[in-house]
Amino acid sequence: MTAHGTLSCGKYRKCPRPECREAARAYRRLTYRKQGYGTWQPLVDAEPARQHLLALNAAGFSYQVIAEHLGRYTAAVTGIVYELSPNKQRKRRIRPEFEAAILALTPESMTPGMLPAAGSVRRVRALNAMGWPTRVIADHMGTVPARIRSVTAQRLVTRATAQGISNCYQALHRLNPLEHGIAPGTVLKLTRMAARKGWRDPLWWEDMGHIDDPEFDPASVEQELGRNEEAAVRRGEIEHLMSYGFDHENIAARMNMHPTTVRNIMNELRTGKRRDRGAAA
Repeated sequence: MTAHGTLSCGKYRKCPRPECREAARAYRRLTYRKQGYGTWQPLVDAEPARQHLLALNAAGFSYQVIAEHLGRYTAAVTGIVYELSPNKQRKRRIRPEFEAAILALTPESMTPGMLPAAGSVRRVRALNAMGWPTRVIADHMGTVPARIRSVTAQRLVTRATAQGISNCYQALHRLNPLEHGIAPGTVLKLTRMAARKGWRDPLWWEDMGHIDDPEFDPASVEQELGRNEEAAVRRGEIEHLMSYGFDHENIAARMNMHPTTVRNIMNELRTGKRRDRGAAA
């Protein structure tokens, strides 16, 4: 329901309350002032708003629900998204305030009390990666496994669910499942599945942090770590071969590397000074 005292309530719903009528009058005064200064822009391209509406709908919000949050009729919203009839084309331009209201809507703002599900999903999968079955997590929370599995497919969760999963995680993530009644076969099956799917265990999350950050991408971080670790191993092997008196060409041949790269690394190891890779060759 649109709040009283807003432009939507006064201008579009024609609410007779004094604060709503004043909001409508204030809008007209602003319109006249901008027209006088030549800065009035009555309509803007509707495509950004359309794309935002499509994203909200894809996130699970019907156009009726979106319209209710905007304080508009459903047709006012769907008319931006698609043609309502052969004689009623999709809106190509809309008023700036309507665009601003649409773009201001987010899944979080439309579902008060909800949180991004990333942290909850990662905690469930981290426990699975240790060998804790989903049924144990569900039992700990007083729910059923299907409910926990559904959480891993959601973008948002309630605060209560997030807190319940967090409490379960804190209780279990330092315990060995094998020492608490979980069969070895079950643990092996879960750990193998987690490795195959790239699920990180609690120790990994303790090292990396960001378990609740939906923008954090574990895959890209591991890729970067992989490159750094590979480079460290390569440098260590070059240093080892240097100690036997091999020159850069022999080392390059043994390690299948370019001689110039090996020579540069050897110079770094001798001087203890890393070269500037951003400088021109």
